[in-house]
Amino acid sequence: MKSNKTVIITGSNSGIGFELAKKLISEKYFVILACRNKKRGLGAEKRLGIKSKFIEIDLSNYESIDTFSRQIRNESLSINYLVNNAGVMFHPNYFLNNGINVTFFINYIGYYYLSLKLIDLLEKNNNSKIINISSISSYSVKSLDWNFFNPNKTHNNLKYKRELYSYTNLFRLMFSIELSNKLRQRGFKTKSIACHPGVVKSSLGRYVWISKLIYSLPILPPTIIGIKPIYESITNQDLNGGEFIGFDTKNQWKGNPVIVDPNPICNDGELRNLLWEKTQELTGINL
Repeated sequence: MKSNKTVIITGSNSGIGFELAKKLISEKYFVILACRNKKRGLGAEKRLGIKSKFIEIDLSNYESIDTFSRQIRNESLSINYLVNNAGVMFHPNYFLNNGINVTFFINYIGYYYLSLKLIDLLEKNNNSKIINISSISSYSVKSLDWNFFNPNKTHNNLKYKRELYSYTNLFRLMFSIELSNKLRQRGFKTKSIACHPGVVKSSLGRYVWISKLIYSLPILPPTIIGIKPIYESITNQDLNGGEFIGFDTKNQWKGNPVIVDPNPICNDGELRNLLWEKTQELTGINL
């Protein structure tokens, strides 16, 4: 399939985001590389060529997201797809100047805030989509503990970081499903779809040495395998919105992309709506 559509991919100067950009560019998509690190972003743009454009964004900062959104508008860029890919795992636990936990902001608030800042631009195009990348770690949450929403703990132990990572992935999956419902209820054309990349080689575990080792093991599938559910989410025009795309294998580390069941917590509409209300109150914006 060849395309002339434009995709924004956050966190696309390396790993899954970069491999996805490379795949889409090979099929004539134009890719906006939305990255925090200017040197790496420009380096990725140079490697990917003229069908890519680096635009700086720091997804831990409201003002940076606002600036990014203004630049997209000022340059009159037509946006067909937003791929919320950027994320951190086991990041050092500290609070940003805005008082919000860094992992919670990058992994969840950044997804919500950027999506709502760009929804009107996406609406200008038919078949537009917001793709929210989650993780199989979302399945590990058995009952919802609201203390992980806008958490105030300063723990730096691995157990807490692992739980926080899982919760942020669950929150963005719940957000993706609830966003789909709200878009449909309000007559929007844009679809919201969630997916996960399985477990593949990446730099995701860079903050903890044992995770860094695990994510570089030769037995892990190559990074390009992880883009399959994301690519499916973008290109499958039969998706209605609200789906979760994973793999057709038991552990979902790899395989062929298919619609999978999310964590059962995601099916509770009251919990999803409460999450939305809490997020709206925290960020000050709504659909």
